[in-house]
Amino acid sequence: MRKFLKRLLSYSIYRKTLLAYSISILVLTTVILISLYGVFIVSIKQNQIDSTQQLLSQLVSEVDNIKADVDNVMSVITSDSTTLKFVQDSKENKMNNYYLFLQLQEIKSAYSYIENITVINFNNGKCIEAIGNNGSGADNISFASSMLEEQRFIGVRVIRQSQKAINVVSFLQYLPYYNAVVIEDVKADLFQYSINENHREGRKVFVIDTNGNAVTENTLQVIGEEPLSRYFYSIIKKHEDAGMSFIYDDKDARQLVFFSKTDELGWWFIDLQDYSYFNSRFRSISSVFIGIALALVLLCSLLSVIFNKKIRKPLVKLVEQSRNLLGYEDNPPTDELKYLDTALARGKHEMYLREKYIRTLYLHNLMIGEQMPLFVPQKDLSSMEKYYSANFFCIMLLRIQHLDQLDEVTREEEYKLYRYAIGNLSDEIFGSGFRCKSVDMGENLVGVLFFLEEMAMAEEYVLFFKQLKDFAERTFHITISGSLGQIVSQQKDINISYQKARQYLEMNQLISREELIDSNNQISINYQEKNKKLVDSIIEYTEYNFNNPDLSLKNISQIFGLSTTYLGKIFKSIQGEAYSTYVTNYRLERSKVVLLQTAKTVNEIAAEIGFTNSTYFATLFKNTYGMTPTAFRSRNN
Repeated sequence: MRKFLKRLLSYSIYRKTLLAYSISILVLTTVILISLYGVFIVSIKQNQIDSTQQLLSQLVSEVDNIKADVDNVMSVITSDSTTLKFVQDSKENKMNNYYLFLQLQEIKSAYSYIENITVINFNNGKCIEAIGNNGSGADNISFASSMLEEQRFIGVRVIRQSQKAINVVSFLQYLPYYNAVVIEDVKADLFQYSINENHREGRKVFVIDTNGNAVTENTLQVIGEEPLSRYFYSIIKKHEDAGMSFIYDDKDARQLVFFSKTDELGWWFIDLQDYSYFNSRFRSISSVFIGIALALVLLCSLLSVIFNKKIRKPLVKLVEQSRNLLGYEDNPPTDELKYLDTALARGKHEMYLREKYIRTLYLHNLMIGEQMPLFVPQKDLSSMEKYYSANFFCIMLLRIQHLDQLDEVTREEEYKLYRYAIGNLSDEIFGSGFRCKSVDMGENLVGVLFFLEEMAMAEEYVLFFKQLKDFAERTFHITISGSLGQIVSQQKDINISYQKARQYLEMNQLISREELIDSNNQISINYQEKNKKLVDSIIEYTEYNFNNPDLSLKNISQIFGLSTTYLGKIFKSIQGEAYSTYVTNYRLERSKVVLLQTAKTVNEIAAEIGFTNSTYFATLFKNTYGMTPTAFRSRNN
């Protein structure tokens, strides 16, 4: 056993692996334990936060529903004919008083949380209540008068029923036309709610208004102390942009403060939760956490033992094979990692060369019309077919000719280097304006396969060819002639484009889309003149069709059979502005003529000159001329 361990540890890779794995197990276990601890803490805290927020949200929703019911009851009372008769009496009418009393009783009985409904007629000083005449009429009138004087319509007070004091929240609605008031008294207990009574004894929600004043009697008893009231109000003011609910983590006071606001009343519902609650929860799960931690340590230790047992034989075998493969059989195993790195690097390089060879062979065979060898997997063929897919294809052939006379051996070596250089240059130069790929065709030929979106070849390729030709003559002392084949729509027809390019190459000319263009110094001059004529035609078409809302560069490019990008570059190079800018300016100039010569509305003029949105037309007009279309017409007429 001792000899076996000594031999095993003589492999540096095994020593390093064993050390690395032991450290990894330790680090992994530590990370897992720390993560679990963090998950437990976050989970407990978030669970309690979600629970409190949910309860506050339920309470706020219930209060908003109560406010909506109160508003509905107010609407029913103020629109009822019985109420209107009562508030219109300048003198007491006992019959109207009685009918109103019956009506208020009926409404009160429909809502269990309404303690009383009162209608006050300030004109005759009469007060009718749903609970009958219990001697509180003067109190109601006094309460209503003071609330109206302070411009408050929600207040907290105590009313008496059958010698019993009841805390209520009173809602007022003033009828200024009749000088009357309707008061609804709702049980204050509805606005108090016990949260988590199983965990915290009798903790109530605090209810305050936006000024920090207590709304309910119970809240007033709890936060009657001025410091606590200011504490809540200061937090609300700091978080005015926080929305309808937020949580304030007061680290100094070691507590969480939950705020939730009603949409209808504008009240704030507040709950406090001390950190000590979370600490007690953490202590309660400590034994569970320790048990899980020990289980993880044992599991990681077991995995370490199993791993070392499983890895020993294949690891030693891998090292021996790598050494033999690289020819290091006689060298001592001082650093097996070096052997493995070298073997992996060689494998990656061979894989790269194989992939590059297959891609080049695929493109080469597409051009000459031959099938791929059987050794290439179908999966690779499908992948390359998809990778090199396009709507249309076109071949350009480049012929290289050295300006000096070379012997046969030198010529073969030189041309091999030239094909490589011209291929890379073609990818770089033509690739700046096209999606393309060069292919070494042997002898003195380089093919460039273009992948096109439209059945048209942007004539920028002529300038690119001239740039390539000039660079090759200046740098390599070689001359290049080129030809462009037929545009085809399928990969299987690429050979047709290749054959056409070879025919044109024999003519020693560069073939454009419609005509033969000699690649000499007149190319750029003819190209510029041709572009000028093209832009003139576009302008003529635009001025005739400017009122077409669909007029755009894309529409123009389809009409003239050129790519949108290429046409846009030509137009801007000749006119000095983008096509869209030219169309907009032309339409605006036409609108000035229509404004001065007709009485048409702005909407009619916008539609007539090609704008689908009259507001957008008016905005463009003002931004361009500094005044609206209407102001322009008024000033110039």
